[in-house]
Amino acid sequence: MKNLLTYLNERFPLAVTGTHSLVTALFLVAIAQPLSKSPSDYLAMFCIAISFLFFMLRMRVTDEFKDASHDGSNYPNRPVQRGIITKRQLVVIGVISFALELSAAVTAGVFQNNLGSALFYFPILGYSVLTGFEFFIPEYLEKHFNFYFLLHQAIFILYPIWIFNVFGTVVNSSVSIAAAVFLLFMASMEIMRKYEIRHNPEGAVVMDTYLAVWRSAAFWLMFLISVLGPVTLYAYFATSWLFGVAGISAVSLLVFRKKNELVRGIVALSFIATSLVIFFL
Repeated sequence: MKNLLTYLNERFPLAVTGTHSLVTALFLVAIAQPLSKSPSDYLAMFCIAISFLFFMLRMRVTDEFKDASHDGSNYPNRPVQRGIITKRQLVVIGVISFALELSAAVTAGVFQNNLGSALFYFPILGYSVLTGFEFFIPEYLEKHFNFYFLLHQAIFILYPIWIFNVFGTVVNSSVSIAAAVFLLFMASMEIMRKYEIRHNPEGAVVMDTYLAVWRSAAFWLMFLISVLGPVTLYAYFATSWLFGVAGISAVSLLVFRKKNELVRGIVALSFIATSLVIFFL
């Protein structure tokens, strides 16, 4: 148990990933059901959050296998490389995560009296398997960083489709734009996650982070999403709080642009604040 906690603390901190899962669920449910929420809506939302949490844990485990050679060469101090946790234990974590992920996805539909919506979760599962195998073109993706990013982020196109079917959302232009903003926020969260410079044991920069590869473009992409995302959602939710989120995000990011950790925190808070505003206000 101690080794498992060590692994989670270093590679999947539950306070961070749990918050991210809940906020993601708030955002998705808000665009699918913008009206007053019933108790069943809240229950479905929590199931979506649980499903997303274990989706991320399953993908974390998959990445440990997929990136084993790369991590062994560049990050020998990570838990798997140190022998803190074995591959067999990772498989067990992955299987349990899959079971809980799928169970929560099905239960979300049950709370909405829409069990059939679970069928729309299977494309997410299928696409996640493809990412685990690097779409069977790992050598090509390793040489094309931008295409790798786009291909892996495309899975989040499938999430609003699933959620809209859970809630029986009538999809119009406003809903579609809100779903596109969700996709952009997911991209921003991914860039934020790897907004740093990493070094291998020899001291060389490892070219596997967005700050290392994209440099200042990584900042400006997150800046645009953090500012324009909330503003764009105003057309759907009509709450002036979104302009406040956008304004505070813009000023904060410009002021602390040179401080990477603060930039990461501000980008995360922008997503959190936007989700809270559109869900509760």
